[in-house]
Amino acid sequence: MKLKDQPVTLQGTAGNVNIQRMADGFPRIEADEPIDLHYGLGYVHGHDRQMQMWLLKIIGRGRASECLKADEEMIELDKFMRWINLGGNGTAEVEQLSDETGRIFQAYCRGVNEAVAGSRLPLEFKLVGYRPDSWKPEDAILIMKMIGFIGLSQSQGDIEKFIMQIIKNGAEPAKIKELFPYIHEEISDDLIDIIKQVKFAAPIIPESIKWLGHLAGFSASNNWAISPGKTASGKAVLCGDPHLALQLPSIWYPAFTTSRGRYMTGATLPGVPSVILGRTPDLAWAVTYGTMDMIDYFIEEVRDQKYRRGDRWHPFTVRETVITPKKGAPVVMKVYENDHGTLEGEPDEDGYYLCHAWSSRKTTAAESANHLFRLFETQNVEQALDIFANLAFAPFNWIAADTGGNIGYQLSGLYPQKAENTSGLLPYLGWDEHQDWQGMIDPARYPRVLNPEEGYVVTANQDLNHLGEVAPMTLPMSDYRADRIADLLDRGEALTVEDMQKMHYDLYSRQAEAFMEIIAPLLPDSENGDILKNWDLRYDAASLGATLFERIYRELLLLVFGENGMGVDVVPYMLDESAIFAMIHGNFDRVLLGETSSWFADQSREQIYRRAIERGLARPVVPYGQTRKIYVPNIFFGGQLPKIFGFDYGPYEHIGSRATIAQSQIYKAMGRQSTFAATYRMIVDMDNDELLNNLPGGPSDRRFSKYYRTGMKEWVDGRYHVYKP
Repeated sequence: MKLKDQPVTLQGTAGNVNIQRMADGFPRIEADEPIDLHYGLGYVHGHDRQMQMWLLKIIGRGRASECLKADEEMIELDKFMRWINLGGNGTAEVEQLSDETGRIFQAYCRGVNEAVAGSRLPLEFKLVGYRPDSWKPEDAILIMKMIGFIGLSQSQGDIEKFIMQIIKNGAEPAKIKELFPYIHEEISDDLIDIIKQVKFAAPIIPESIKWLGHLAGFSASNNWAISPGKTASGKAVLCGDPHLALQLPSIWYPAFTTSRGRYMTGATLPGVPSVILGRTPDLAWAVTYGTMDMIDYFIEEVRDQKYRRGDRWHPFTVRETVITPKKGAPVVMKVYENDHGTLEGEPDEDGYYLCHAWSSRKTTAAESANHLFRLFETQNVEQALDIFANLAFAPFNWIAADTGGNIGYQLSGLYPQKAENTSGLLPYLGWDEHQDWQGMIDPARYPRVLNPEEGYVVTANQDLNHLGEVAPMTLPMSDYRADRIADLLDRGEALTVEDMQKMHYDLYSRQAEAFMEIIAPLLPDSENGDILKNWDLRYDAASLGATLFERIYRELLLLVFGENGMGVDVVPYMLDESAIFAMIHGNFDRVLLGETSSWFADQSREQIYRRAIERGLARPVVPYGQTRKIYVPNIFFGGQLPKIFGFDYGPYEHIGSRATIAQSQIYKAMGRQSTFAATYRMIVDMDNDELLNNLPGGPSDRRFSKYYRTGMKEWVDGRYHVYKP
């Protein structure tokens, strides 16, 4: 049945389901029985997002070269996904679903499949000759595991590998420990010597793999909750805005669901039968990336394709998988695994290899789903925090607020007990049993807070280790966004929903504020110097000061970390061709803002800044918006089609910075332009039953649907849709 502008009634698994599009095109789903809210959600996902869902499924199962295009890029993508094997344990996970959760998954999948059976094949699939199979509970589990790995746990692993690579390139231990302060153990000469001998395989994600840019990685985000004493309504207020890559269709799919007088509304993720961030009549919640260290590397010594434990040698478990591209011969791939994890590459020669250990590799998605679906009936924040603590599939910062005036925060994930006095940022020696993980840490020891004294809780990927008994966050992002949010909440009185909307779009940079204290006294009396002296530290489109500051900042990075340490070629690549700097810019800033540093070599900080200022001010300046023009790409074609075809949105001025609340970053990931941006904004005042939200894009993934681009202008202009009973 086609979902247009008129309401439709469907026969669910237990009763009738009524679906009607709201003003923004997203659905209101009303069911006689709560189980059929999941059937209805599956139906609208299958109807509106068939292409998106099956594209992720194809990629997640390592079948891109078989189903889409048989070129080298797709084969490499399939090799990576078969190597990490996110879908390999799906059947076992489904068996671990509780009876109630299993019924939810079955109802959802039935809805998806009935919608797809009654819909036309997407244009994209016609072009490549692919016809979707059925959607199964194993596929929903796969999507959950992709959420938990891509852009989250994976980012931690990539940066740990980056640390090894700069050690291998000769960076001094003192410099590395200054750049990564959570490395508190010694970087010994013996470890350096072993790292230099490691047979590094291709990067964990080969640069040729552009298609991984389609996956929903929680790169960064903000959320905050405010106690009643600081709000105009006298009730708690909660805000969230996950920052991910911009794309069409949007990663998110908002919906309003209601049954028997109870509702749940917010952002869903096509493929998964749940609201990820949103609210019920009693509770609101939002989520950001928690930067928990769930991935480590073990260096394995290999001889005759066996790995060493003490003085003994053991055979790997070999998993053979065959990739069958559309054209050409099948590709036989062997994956070597042991008690630590998955080996990089094949051990064809004796020597040292890296083994990738991920704590959530098995069983965690089903366990998490069993807890997550309890949110629908959860009455208060304390109960919600207990649920969040048991979501082991991904490292997330969860915040919540309830109608009783409570607010709180909980970190989720599965944190390994690491060897004593180690950080987890350096590789472990696989043959030394004293360096093995010693089980998993009880989530009761994770960072958590309920009703903090300051009257608010803020997470923006910053270091929150002080809120727990353990310190799982070894690569937190900078404090700039969190500090700016806290500043505005501290200054505000009787805070309103309108105040929250302004905060979502705030363009003031605490990073620029810190650097300008050093830069301003050194600026010359010149046209560009005067412009920067008078800059208001805001990254709006017309700003000339923002352009000049960014030029100087880049020169500082090139001077200090390029010429003085990592190499003049390494730093531009890190800045422009990967997400590494976007994630850990705060580590680099800590060095640049210090009065002295081992990275400064034989120069003073003032000398370095003067050189960077001279270079940064040398060229004529243009408005910041002109340097930030991008297109929001269609996820299937990825910007490859002529813009006149209308699959991409733009040009759009991607304003803001890495340090503004409205975070804006541009870089290349796997050779494809990528971004950090607020992909869904939500505001809830617990004084009423409303949820305000906006997002870049509409409900449909079909280019020629009128619901493809709806919401883009409202998202750019800062206008919100109101969902309410």
